[in-house]
Amino acid sequence: MASEDYRTAARFAEAELTEKRSRFIAAVKPVASEAEALAFIKERRELYPDARHHVYAYDVLEENGARTRYSDDGEPQGTGGMPVLDVLKKRGIVNAAIVVTRYFGGTLLGAPGLVRAYSGSASACVDAAGSVEMRYCRRYVFAVSYTDSGRVIGALRNHEAEGRLAMADTEFGSRVLVTADIVKNYIGQVLSEITELTASRAEAAEGDFGYRRFEAEQAGKSGGGSRKK
Repeated sequence: MASEDYRTAARFAEAELTEKRSRFIAAVKPVASEAEALAFIKERRELYPDARHHVYAYDVLEENGARTRYSDDGEPQGTGGMPVLDVLKKRGIVNAAIVVTRYFGGTLLGAPGLVRAYSGSASACVDAAGSVEMRYCRRYVFAVSYTDSGRVIGALRNHEAEGRLAMADTEFGSRVLVTADIVKNYIGQVLSEITELTASRAEAAEGDFGYRRFEAEQAGKSGGGSRKK
């Protein structure tokens, strides 16, 4: 998964839908691995042990490839797990798991009704969670003089507004230390601008690569969040 930007659920969220007295309790959670997804499914089963069905789907990117699974959990084939997974796919959301717990209300819904209920409840919980972009960045610490600091901080904030980096910290000592996580594809552009603004006076210390959370609207300004195929 390294170096791929992706979109995921912003937070855990729940939503409930009632269809002909059947309750569909949907929950979504961002997860970092298949193990976390399976633990979440187990948690939801234990939370509602008397429910008839616990339909689920998850789509997880790991170092050795994607892990995509779904289950109808006793519902007619294709009426539960696949519609839930389709919600993740259509929203472009990965590293997330959805579990929809059903309490049977005594009336059969038929295949179309089940698909609508599972898809609708899954969509509602994803809407409640919102989404964020996880972008592959490298941390840089810029050491600049007080004379150059205003220009450098201003330039970095402009890039942040365009979704190219995220400011992390600013320290004022003998020099000004400005820390920013720069999206991988924009590292060269940002470094060149800082070098030009300070006539090469700025010192840039490289840190580690890693994922940084960006709000979806902000990241979209620079076209981030797409999953590489």
